[in-house]
Amino acid sequence: MIGRRSFLILIGRAITALLGFVGLFFMTRYLGKDIYGSIAFTIALLASFNSLSDLGFSSAHVKRISEGRDVGDSLSTFAVIKLFLNGVMAAVSLVAIYIWSNYLGNPLTAGTWSLLLLFLLYFVMYNIAGIITAHYSATMEQAKGQIVSLFDPIVRVPLVIFVSLGGGGSLEIAYVYVASALSIMLFALLFIYRDKVRWKRPTLYRSYLKFAAPLMLVAIIGTLASTMDKVILGLDSGNISVALFSSSQAILGVLAIISVSVATMTFPAFSKLHSEGNIKEICSLTWQAERYISMLTMPIVAVIVIFPTECAKILLGGGFTDAGEPMRFLAIATLLGMLNSVHGSQILAVNRPDTSAKLTLLNFLVYGGLLIVLVPANLIGIHMFGMSYTGAAIANLIAVVIMFVFTRYIVYRLTGTSSNPRLSLHVIAAVASGLWLILLTNFLALSGWLDLVIYGLTSSLVFAVVLYALKELKREDIDYFRDLLSVRKMLSYISKELRQKDR
Repeated sequence: MIGRRSFLILIGRAITALLGFVGLFFMTRYLGKDIYGSIAFTIALLASFNSLSDLGFSSAHVKRISEGRDVGDSLSTFAVIKLFLNGVMAAVSLVAIYIWSNYLGNPLTAGTWSLLLLFLLYFVMYNIAGIITAHYSATMEQAKGQIVSLFDPIVRVPLVIFVSLGGGGSLEIAYVYVASALSIMLFALLFIYRDKVRWKRPTLYRSYLKFAAPLMLVAIIGTLASTMDKVILGLDSGNISVALFSSSQAILGVLAIISVSVATMTFPAFSKLHSEGNIKEICSLTWQAERYISMLTMPIVAVIVIFPTECAKILLGGGFTDAGEPMRFLAIATLLGMLNSVHGSQILAVNRPDTSAKLTLLNFLVYGGLLIVLVPANLIGIHMFGMSYTGAAIANLIAVVIMFVFTRYIVYRLTGTSSNPRLSLHVIAAVASGLWLILLTNFLALSGWLDLVIYGLTSSLVFAVVLYALKELKREDIDYFRDLLSVRKMLSYISKELRQKDR
């Protein structure tokens, strides 16, 4: 069931990512780099403040539910905490922006203020919806969570297309985001009302705080680590640099949904197994998840690494061809991060949020330091590398490599889970796919969507054939994927879960 639930998360997030890519497709082609960059910069800036809206309490909710705590009491406690933190986030954001504008010599135009306020409203409403989706993740009701999450892009993307084709600007896009956040918030509240949740007087504040306290630093610094690259680029190089880097990240984010889906499911599963003392099964599941993540992603990454400029031009449009420069480095970093995601979920599952906090702090310091050195040309009179968005991508890759090594070492010390040695066979298969792709250029130039599909499919085919020849892809793996792809079984699982209302 873990496999089917993970695959359901993957389906839901794949649809979300696909719809998101459609929106990105129109924004990069019709709005241009400057407008898209201003939107990406504003979202990154406010997302930095939005780290205050969780502070690790979502992970605490997953942990307490997986331990068998009362569902009504847990959700009531979680909802009150999240609503309070959401208010704190909004207040801190407004005060910080006001001080920046009025007391630090950075006056904002009326349009910029409006953009910031609209996206702040977006985050506030989206966070309220996030209470319900986080709860469904904790109860492992993935069908409900994915249905709620899908409501956002279903509303947002058609409106983004309409605004883009109509020649709208950043403010019009901001209104679109607000409309989508309002829709998902209302839909999520309707869904939880339908489930007839037994709300209770919250009594688990201390229990939640005990688990979340070591994660507060993780939540804040982890978010900053994911947003500071866009913020630094925006402050140093302007909206166009942000657009080129952010669009490249967005494309690879579509690929990363595979690992996020698996990791989302393995955390509560690992937590339950740990509470039962079944460390051996945790190790086995980690290796299995890591293998499947590699099988699904490595041949696609091979295409991007070898032809980054062509991929950027095809996926984002001719105006974003330069996004290929950071895309190669980000593709490798994304792959390593995906392979590491399941190992990372073990750390919280075995009740070591303190260790997770240390790793997050290390990543923040390393990545932040590298960004400061590689991105700007000059810093307080000191000459830096001045590599702009390409420097940010290189910094990202170096930081991911360091985190990859440290996480593997720590997980081995905690549970005895080592890296799967058979993944070296995947590297051999990826090299074979790369050689095939280079040979293919003699017969078919990579210049359009159909060419890209052919390159991706044949790369995956060569990868699978080599793995099969090396006896790494086995008959049971093929049967496993066929079972996951069973439409009948998936619909049966979704129908069964949606009929469960009294929790």
